[in-house]
Amino acid sequence: MDRDTNRPAGHGSNADGPDANGPDGHTPEADRPRGRRGSRPLLVGLVTAMLIAVGIGVASAGASSSSSSGIEGVWEFSGGQIAIQQTTPGTFTGTVVVPTTFAECVHPVEQKIWTEMKLQPDGSYWGLHQWYQGYPICKLDSTLGKTAWRVLSGSNGTYYLRVCLSAPSNNLQPTIAADGAPYGPSEYAAYHVTYGCFKSELTALLPTTSGTTSTGTGKSGVAGSKESLTFSPSNKKCLSLRLFKIHLLEPQYDPLKTVSITIGGRKFASTHKGDYVVAALDLKGLPKGAFTVKIKATTVLGNHLSDSRTYHTCAKKKLKPHNKLKLSKEQK
Repeated sequence: MDRDTNRPAGHGSNADGPDANGPDGHTPEADRPRGRRGSRPLLVGLVTAMLIAVGIGVASAGASSSSSSGIEGVWEFSGGQIAIQQTTPGTFTGTVVVPTTFAECVHPVEQKIWTEMKLQPDGSYWGLHQWYQGYPICKLDSTLGKTAWRVLSGSNGTYYLRVCLSAPSNNLQPTIAADGAPYGPSEYAAYHVTYGCFKSELTALLPTTSGTTSTGTGKSGVAGSKESLTFSPSNKKCLSLRLFKIHLLEPQYDPLKTVSITIGGRKFASTHKGDYVVAALDLKGLPKGAFTVKIKATTVLGNHLSDSRTYHTCAKKKLKPHNKLKLSKEQK
């Protein structure tokens, strides 16, 4: 049975080096830098006569020397991003928030790629990794692979995550020493690593909703950036048209999972387009005057966002009567 043990794409995560062969003889590539998209603005204010732009605050705080050494946070892994958060007391889960291509198959947004992650007495974490069967079919493997994680301190004062995996067929629990070993395939057998080890950089802190704190900061004690829903344009001016489009910017590292947009109990459909959730609001049939747009959203990481704003339609302007032209004698 073919498993997802082909060569990793190597986009962003550090393998142990060009000699770090996997169990099938393929070689994980060494790390090569990949430019990340810069932090998005907190609000999107692009407005035209036919457009209401709505922005979502983003969690884009990068790793710094002030970060603690807990495992919670958003980590770069194989070209994507994985957010690790505490789901139940003492248990952590890694959720894909930017698609990652590990080996040949893509792990999509919202997938729980790492589960049952639990702190061990030696300070490392043990848990499970989601594998695939048979590229290009990429069917989820019902047998998960045992995995080890350890947060280590870098030379510049930042932290990185070391990840060591064993293929599902081996059923061996990998381990990671306090100094980050094993380094290289010659040391793998002593640590029960049958696939390889990777280095993941800390990208951002976990996002939280406004007015709340992180639900499980674990060892890190780090609260994430605040997310919020914000409307534009201002409701200080009336709206003259009856058709509008709302653009909701996807929060960075915590995409929107569900969105509900209503006006007076009437629901409007929305679709994902690129980095936005778009909804067209047709006000035809609604009485003129005031109306309230309500938005409720749930993110991939389980944060709940909501807001509302009341707008007013513009009253029709009275047309000024045209002055009659008086013809002069010459014109008659």
